Amino acid sequence: MQTNMNAAAAVTICSVNYLAKAHALADSYRQYHPQHDFFLVVVDRRIELPHIAGYINVIWVEELQIPDFEQKAFEFDVIELNTNVKPRALSRLLADYRKVVYLDPDICLYSNLDVVYAALDDASVVATPHSLTPIHDGCKPDDVDFLRFGVFNLGFIGVSQSPEAFAFLAWWSDRCLEFGFYEPQSGLAVDQKWVNLAPALCPHFKVLRAPGLNIAFWNLHERQLSLADGHWVVNGSEPVYFIHFSSFDPRIAGLVAGKQTRFPVGSRPDFDNISAGYREALLRYMAIFSDTVPYSFARFDDGTYVTAALRRVYSSLRQERFATARPFQSRGPVFVFAAKHGLLERSRRPASPPSFRDATKFGFEQRVVLRLLKLLLRVIGPTRYFLFMRYLAHMSSIRNQRSAFDR
Repeated sequence: MQTNMNAAAAVTICSVNYLAKAHALADSYRQYHPQHDFFLVVVDRRIELPHIAGYINVIWVEELQIPDFEQKAFEFDVIELNTNVKPRALSRLLADYRKVVYLDPDICLYSNLDVVYAALDDASVVATPHSLTPIHDGCKPDDVDFLRFGVFNLGFIGVSQSPEAFAFLAWWSDRCLEFGFYEPQSGLAVDQKWVNLAPALCPHFKVLRAPGLNIAFWNLHERQLSLADGHWVVNGSEPVYFIHFSSFDPRIAGLVAGKQTRFPVGSRPDFDNISAGYREALLRYMAIFSDTVPYSFARFDDGTYVTAALRRVYSSLRQERFATARPFQSRGPVFVFAAKHGLLERSRRPASPPSFRDATKFGFEQRVVLRLLKLLLRVIGPTRYFLFMRYLAHMSSIRNQRSAFDR
């Protein structure tokens, strides 16, 4: 690691299948901050990475020295683990740099981030809200979703070297590594919702409200993009600092993002225009770094896929039943337990991440379930039915079903 106590640094985190995006981000960051060091934390088992650019400083996730890391890698899925190691990565870099900014790998800069680094002169932590204006138009995401996923989008966060920032990162890391599940029904949303508490816990926490920061599908309803004197601006005047291309597929022309229902393909030509350069860079790097590389913490040693259900059951029983077990060991205690309880999947393909459109995929199943529930309502009555629904909401988290598997 290059140590420069008077400088700033940026970091991103991804698994091997996101290396193309990480490189596109690093190029854009280097264009506007050539004097800064740029770091990449790779959340995968260590392999040779011959095509990594020399200006990218690679840190393998195991180098973060997270206690019981193998158990955490089994407990969390790929998205959860990538997000939950973020505080640890920031804390490590903050020991050597006065200011550190985290950026998701699917971000691209269109201007320097001097406004962010200037804010960190006085602030211990800076973050941006998902949206600056209310939205409830029947499309997704909306205000209700922001309550589920968090006020702030943690694809971006900045910290300054201060006791307050280190204390915040230590607290945040503890919470992420213990409760960093994607379970909106339980009030959990990986690393994000914890930062809802940051303004109360950190007197020097600052909300950055510049509309050119963290532009993405969740706030495009309030932000129009255009060129002015050769520079991209938002809402006619403010600079575009960076766009967060979350759920963006460069192979689909006119697509804003897959995980939303507000903007049909081709409905935002301003977004299409500004994304053209990013799309080109991403496709160029995708020819070098495949986005289909298997995630190395997705399988047991023999290649058997680790199901999401098994991860949740394991997390609820790990301390009592598997404290000393090597969870990825095929035919080991965890594998035998999973086979016994039907927690192994015949398919060797991992499930796709959930999206707002998933509810439309199970129309028949929904109709069957609703008919059964209506029958149950008539059998047990409205009061007990209401209480039973509350119970089901609690039990929808597999972590709360441990009594079914603890024998």
